[in-house]
Amino acid sequence: MHITLSGDRLYVAVDLMIMIYGDGKLRLLLSRRVNPPFDGLWALPGRFVGLDESAEDAARRLLEEMLPIDSAYLEQLYTFTGVGRDPRGRVISVGYLAIVPAGGLDGALAGTILHSFDIDTLSSEFALTGEDGRPLGKEELAFDHEAIIRMGIVRLQGKLDYTEIGFRFLRNPECFSLGELQDVHEAILGKKLDDSNFRRGILAKYEKTGRMVQTDKTVRSGRGRPSGLYCLKD
Repeated sequence: MHITLSGDRLYVAVDLMIMIYGDGKLRLLLSRRVNPPFDGLWALPGRFVGLDESAEDAARRLLEEMLPIDSAYLEQLYTFTGVGRDPRGRVISVGYLAIVPAGGLDGALAGTILHSFDIDTLSSEFALTGEDGRPLGKEELAFDHEAIIRMGIVRLQGKLDYTEIGFRFLRNPECFSLGELQDVHEAILGKKLDDSNFRRGILAKYEKTGRMVQTDKTVRSGRGRPSGLYCLKD
């Protein structure tokens, strides 16, 4: 689609940074391009915005087309307007961050063109590792998608402190342990957190304000005492 673009037109596209969490790892979904430009390189899922749709509508339709899932969290990330970012013509891209809950992709990738890459994060830097264990060089990413991914990681890390975005990665926000939530935060931040400090911070921010309540359920992990399970209110 749009292999050749008109030189006197401005095009608007959307690119999706689809992220998931599982087995202690933060993961990103990419597809390998089969058409020029950058054929053979890895890219974020993307499409051009139609004349009869908003950028958000285009992003949601793209997500529905790419993944057979029931729900995902979607928010606008940033608008990338660099001249020359697309060698075909003048294209600006609205980046979106899409979060699929843990377990939401169980079996869903089969039959799609998407592949999962582990993300190792450290501040704004990141490293990608494929399903075969091979590191993915940043020169193997098409367009300016390295910058989009880096922006997405920075935005995600920054929003952990003042939004509930970390809860979006949980398998079930209505039944989770603080240990599970801490694992998500550690994967996003790329570092180990102090257990006591994390627990105190989360309880002060969410339980004491009524946003999170403890249920009467528990779960046992390891040899210690059973962990209480919590529920994030709507």
